[in-house]
Amino acid sequence: MNVKHPLATTLTVVFLVGCEMPRLSSTVEPTEPVAKKSVPLPPSRSSMAKTYLRPDFEPMNLEQYKAAYPHLAGLDCGMEQFFDTYINVFGVTIAGMPKTPVPEMIHAAKIYAQLIDNDEDFIPDDPKIFDYHQKDPEGRNYLIVLVDTKALDNAWIAFRPGQRFWVPAQALRPGHSGVGHSRDGEMDIAVEELFHKYGKAFQGVYPKDFGLPDDEAGDTWSSTLSNAMDRARGIDRTVRPINGEWVYPENAWYTYNATSCGWGCQLDEYLWHVWATNIGYNEMLTRHPEAPKEASRPQGWCENLHSEWKPCSRQDLKEMDSAAYHLINDKDYQLPTRIPFGEYGGNRVAYHGYEINVYPDNGPHFTINRNFNPHLTLKRGNTYYFDQSLETNAGFPLRFSTSEDGAHRGGEEYHEGVLIEGVPGKRGSYVRITLADNAPDQLHLYCSGQPGMAGNNILMIED
Repeated sequence: MNVKHPLATTLTVVFLVGCEMPRLSSTVEPTEPVAKKSVPLPPSRSSMAKTYLRPDFEPMNLEQYKAAYPHLAGLDCGMEQFFDTYINVFGVTIAGMPKTPVPEMIHAAKIYAQLIDNDEDFIPDDPKIFDYHQKDPEGRNYLIVLVDTKALDNAWIAFRPGQRFWVPAQALRPGHSGVGHSRDGEMDIAVEELFHKYGKAFQGVYPKDFGLPDDEAGDTWSSTLSNAMDRARGIDRTVRPINGEWVYPENAWYTYNATSCGWGCQLDEYLWHVWATNIGYNEMLTRHPEAPKEASRPQGWCENLHSEWKPCSRQDLKEMDSAAYHLINDKDYQLPTRIPFGEYGGNRVAYHGYEINVYPDNGPHFTINRNFNPHLTLKRGNTYYFDQSLETNAGFPLRFSTSEDGAHRGGEEYHEGVLIEGVPGKRGSYVRITLADNAPDQLHLYCSGQPGMAGNNILMIED
């Protein structure tokens, strides 16, 4: 296939290693791979691998991917039975099932890129964390997958030919990779789940400060982070739920109540809360995932979290949990300090994705990443996916024109570099445009079936 199928939504972390089983037949039609450029590392980052590939977020089919990244092992263990689209981010593979929206896949990939390279200079921030992702002995950081359904997720996990090589870790359910959601104030679950995976690298690389003692195996040592968590909870690892509930003292500020989450799981959640509070993510969010915009209120997500996590702002964290605050701010660790909105690299990278929605207010109209009439700047040579998977898109096909409202005002549809995939309103539907060198300086969005849908939405195009 030509990488038409968008990606969708359960995220599982797995390991890519060698596989001796015969390659299973693939339904993917190979096309000519795009050569990838190796970028030498500067001397200051010499502890990293000698070269790495600058991410461009190009979605590929499996044959293209193996040709572009021949050094990656573990791709011959039957992956093509589940996944058909692949993106590489600093050596980490992002793989998606056939109906996962491509913009959701690009979004997840860019979030993870922002975690590894938070200043977006195309150089991983921490050489040790970068190396961990290349060499992780537990196999949890080589591959991120987005799956179409929970049933397919279970089938993938149970796939016996690959069980020796792929270690499941965590999952994003359908719709949880929220393209543009954080900017709109809605909590983006992809940020949390991907940070959990990223946090595992810190636990592995810096065990003294961030390590997770194996409580079930009888470990008695503690890390700086686990000691801080015990103070935040007001109880330590020896305490167990009472009558099916965690019982916390009144002065505790971390009171996560899921009894299925033991002490080690609690530490993962604690690091997430500390980091998200420290960078201002929790404070900026106005509502919980999938809540309507009408439910927005200042610090609305903090209110939602209050039953399990009390600090809302960075100052709250400093005053309430000084041990955790000083751990992540005063020890020169390269933890991300900027919110990962999934916009890594801007137009300096080649592939981009946007979520299209249709709102009925005052007549139906398109929004792009939750915004009506955003004036986007696109770049010649880059490729942009406009995802029409949301059900509200049904009956409203998105198109491009050189004139406002296209054919409805005597203009013509713009076709060069455009690919239309699927039916609007069905998962996997999108309109893709690759801007040619001779593309006009402006394009307009419009709906071929109804006038006035895109307002004065202008796509500015530059070199």
